[in-house]
Amino acid sequence: MRQGSTRQLAATPAGGTGGASPRVPWDWTDVVIFFGAYLLGVSVLSEVFVDPGVERFARGLTRGLGPQVQTALANFAEQTAVYAFAIGVVAVLVFGRRHASLRDLGWRMPRVRWIPIAVVSSLAALVVLTWLLKLEAGLVHVQNAQVSTVQGEYGHQVGIALLLLSVEVPLAEETFFRGFVYGWMRGHLNVPAAAVLSGCFFAAAHVGWGTSTEEILFLPLALLGVLLALLYEYSGSLLPGAIVHGIFNLVETLQIL
Repeated sequence: MRQGSTRQLAATPAGGTGGASPRVPWDWTDVVIFFGAYLLGVSVLSEVFVDPGVERFARGLTRGLGPQVQTALANFAEQTAVYAFAIGVVAVLVFGRRHASLRDLGWRMPRVRWIPIAVVSSLAALVVLTWLLKLEAGLVHVQNAQVSTVQGEYGHQVGIALLLLSVEVPLAEETFFRGFVYGWMRGHLNVPAAAVLSGCFFAAAHVGWGTSTEEILFLPLALLGVLLALLYEYSGSLLPGAIVHGIFNLVETLQIL
């Protein structure tokens, strides 16, 4: 891992196949700052969106729309603000503090063959992880909590839900879970260790602990995180992972709604 603000661009990609650089110009302090700022930002934004004045303003903007549409738009606005804040923090740390580039963060075009690989990978992940989730749910006799959560937030407003979950979420989460966090881990660990650890980290960030209805999501999401990390590692780009992430969320959201 490179320390300080000195940039030493790796001459040889990870894996020797055009993959992600094994070193990036940010270190553990940037990761700690990111998650500290993110938690603080989420707390502040949550308070902002439940403020009576903000709620009255939002109702004024959506006057004439049905209550379900208003609820969906309110959730869309809040979650968009959270992801925009997270990307903003990453941008300050990566571009401002470390003087890095989008390429260092993983946003570069992959070779064309990675696009069909991503599509096939997404379909395979859907089959395997859906089966695994159903198996886990059957063993512990619980239902997937995400179903009721998404239904409560978006109802039948499929278009609004898909814009967030199939476009915004993949682009944002691939940027900070794979480009930022996995990129840092690869400076210290080999590919299998970094992929597994980042996959577990990805899953832990999505699971509400203390309830089995959410904890059953950990293993499927961790495996998805491993797949996304490997796609980034060997394609050298976040785009294939974003495609897999987007298709996965697309199908899951359509099934839920």
